[in-house]
Amino acid sequence: MGQAIAAAFLSLLFLQTTASPPPKPVNEVVDAVSRTAREYRDRLPDFLCTEKITSATYDSGKLREQRIVESIFTPSYKPGAQREIIAIDGKPARKNAKMPGLPILWDASFGWLLEATFAPSILRFHDYSLEQKTDATGMLTLEFKTRMNQTDLRWPLYGEHRVARDAGTAWIDSATMQVVRIERNLFGLPSSITRMAATSDFGPVNIGGKQYWVPKNLRFETTERDPKKTTRFVAEYSNCKKFGAEVKILP
Repeated sequence: MGQAIAAAFLSLLFLQTTASPPPKPVNEVVDAVSRTAREYRDRLPDFLCTEKITSATYDSGKLREQRIVESIFTPSYKPGAQREIIAIDGKPARKNAKMPGLPILWDASFGWLLEATFAPSILRFHDYSLEQKTDATGMLTLEFKTRMNQTDLRWPLYGEHRVARDAGTAWIDSATMQVVRIERNLFGLPSSITRMAATSDFGPVNIGGKQYWVPKNLRFETTERDPKKTTRFVAEYSNCKKFGAEVKILP
C-alpha cells in the first residue's frame, strides 16, 4: 500500500515537473516581437547586400513578361535605400545604370512587412491572436488582422492611399522572439485587383561581428480582375555585410 502511494506520488511529481510551461499571453508575445522590430530599425548598421529582383507577369499561368535585375543594395534608413545595378537579365549593366522598366514594381522598404506588422506605432491598428502550441521546430504562430474601425493606417496602392484592410500570419522563433516569416493578405484593393499577398522570410546574419535578423526575401503576388492575369515580384537578399567587412551567414 505504502509503495503504491509512493509510486503514485512520484508519478504525479514527474508529470508536474515535465509538463509544458503555461502558454504566454498574446500581448506578451506581441510586445516582445515589437521590441525586436524596433531594435531592427534602431540598431541595424549601414550594410550592403546582393539583391536580385525578379519581376514577372503571367497569363493563364504562362509567363508573359519577365525582367531580372541584380544589384549591390544598401538598405539604409538615413539617406534612403540605394542600389548599384550590376546586371539586367543576366547581362552586365553599364556604369551608373538606372533601374529599367519592370513588368511590375513594388517600391517597399527592405523591412516593410516586419514594420508594417510589428512596429510599436503600428500595433494599435491590429488585433493579434496566438496559437497556443509551438510546432516541432519551436515556432509560435501569431495571427493578425487590421481592426475594422481603423482608418488611419493606409497603404499607397496604384496611385491611391487606401485604408489597410489586411490579415495574415507570422511565425516567431520562441527562443529569440524573432520573426521567421510573415504572410500578409491585403484586402482594401483597387477594383482592378482581386488579390494581393505579401510574404517575407527572415534569418540571422553576422554583420560587423554582431548578429542581426534581416529579410531574406520579399514577395508580392497579385491577381487582376481577369483571374487569368497574375503578377509576381520577388526581391532576394544575400551576402549581407558591413562596409569593408566579411560576412558569415549563420545556419
